[in-house]
Amino acid sequence: MHNCRFLLGSLVVLLVAFPFLEDVARPLWLILPLAGVFVAAVLAVDAERLYLHRALILAAIQVGLTAVSLIDREESVSYRVAVVLALVATAVLILFSTYCVLRYVLRARTITQDQIYAGICMYLMLGFAFGAVFYLITILDPNSFAANVQLVSRADRPDLMYFSFVTLATLGYGDITPRTNIARSLAVVEALAGMLYIAIFMARLVSLRSESAE
Repeated sequence: MHNCRFLLGSLVVLLVAFPFLEDVARPLWLILPLAGVFVAAVLAVDAERLYLHRALILAAIQVGLTAVSLIDREESVSYRVAVVLALVATAVLILFSTYCVLRYVLRARTITQDQIYAGICMYLMLGFAFGAVFYLITILDPNSFAANVQLVSRADRPDLMYFSFVTLATLGYGDITPRTNIARSLAVVEALAGMLYIAIFMARLVSLRSESAE
């Protein structure tokens, strides 16, 4: 099975296209391609089809709640509740998909190139998971993040998926800044997770791959 290279390609395309999609569509519409990609992630690594039905259930909940929020008025309480639950379902689906990919890597008897691709996929999936959580806490508290109006064209709606990956890679451009304690704590956790993941997990995978090749 060599599906993780295609999964990696899908994640990269989604990551690159996300800012452009956000410019032409409401943010909630972006939940739909996210659902498709992360269900495909479970499909790629779940050869026994043990977890696919759970991913489909989470995706159905996610899409259903998104549909409810899109037809509701933004001023209503039901809209806010639907958006919050949709983002929670999104984060859970991404984390569940990440778990399935991790299980695929850890159960491998020998580390092949596909497991390396899977490890890179997990790194990108962490960025998407934190991005969904950042959007969630922004819905709960609109003052969680501040955008530098001179550096961000949409200061009223900062691109938090971009912020997530910048934080994961520990770049810290400073154009979007966490303001509340929960936002700052999550940013710190993501930055540490990104550094430790590359330094420990990926380094170990590459080392095992080299040993297998020898």
